[in-house]
Amino acid sequence: MKKVLFLFLCLISILNASALHNKIADIIGYNEYNKNKNIITVLFQDENKFLAGGELNVVAVLEELRKNGLLKLRFVDPQDFTLEFRTNDLSLNSVYIIKSVLNSMGYQYYFIQNIEKNSKENFLKISIVLNTEYKVDPILLSRELNKNQVRILDITKKDNEAWIYKIDMKNAMASDALFVATDEKISLPKPLKPYLIQIDRASEINIASKKLDNWFPYIVFYDDKLNPLYVIEKQDTFSGIKSAVPAGTKYIQIGDLYNLVNIKRGLTLVIKG
Repeated sequence: MKKVLFLFLCLISILNASALHNKIADIIGYNEYNKNKNIITVLFQDENKFLAGGELNVVAVLEELRKNGLLKLRFVDPQDFTLEFRTNDLSLNSVYIIKSVLNSMGYQYYFIQNIEKNSKENFLKISIVLNTEYKVDPILLSRELNKNQVRILDITKKDNEAWIYKIDMKNAMASDALFVATDEKISLPKPLKPYLIQIDRASEINIASKKLDNWFPYIVFYDDKLNPLYVIEKQDTFSGIKSAVPAGTKYIQIGDLYNLVNIKRGLTLVIKG
C-alpha cells in the first residue's frame, strides 16, 4: 500500500512539473524556453512554490519569470494587443470592473472588440484591444484585479499579440465605488473619471453642480451586478438635477455627457430615503 501511495505521489509530482514547464513554454515561447531550459530548471526546481491548493499558480510563475528577465513584454513597434477575459460572471459587472482596472493602470485608449455570453459553458468572454508598445503586465493586472476581489485562474498565450485570462469573479466588487448613506450630503471632488457611488436604500437623488461649471448630466443607475436600470443624459447644461431612484438600484454612475472638465469643480449630492 505504501509503495502504491509513493508511486501515486511521484506521478502527481511529475504531472505538476510537466504542467509547470508547459505553461512556461507557452508564455515565453518554445524557442526561448529551449534556449533558457537550464536556468528555468534551476529556478523552478521547487514546484511546490508555484502551486496553490494543488493547482498551478500562474501569477507566481510569471513573477519568477519576470524577476529573472525571462518575461518579455515589449514589442519592437507599437501594435494592437488583445486581452481576452473569460469569467464565470455573466453580468456586466465584469465589464465595468475590467474597464476600471485598465483605467487604473493608465490605459485610457482601448476598445471592446467583443462581448460574448456562453450560457452552455457558463462563461462571459470579453475581448479588449489596445494599441501599445508593451503587452499588459500580468503581474500588475493581477494586483489591480485583486483589489476588486477578482482572481486570475489561468493565463494562456493565444499568440504573441493575444493573451487569454481566465478569471474568477464570484466575489467581485467595484472597489472604487464610494458609499453614500441615506440622507447624507456629500461634496465630490474634481473627477478623474465618472463618479461611482454605492447606496443602500433610496427613493430620490439630488445633484448640484458648482458655480462657473457647465454640467451636461449623464447618470446611470445600476443594480447590484452593475446591469443598467435607467439612464439620464441631457444635452443642455444644468445647475442641478433631481431624480427618482429606480427600485433595485445599488450603484449610480455620475459624469458629464461630453467631458469631465465641465464638472472640474466637483458636484454635491444628497440621497433621500
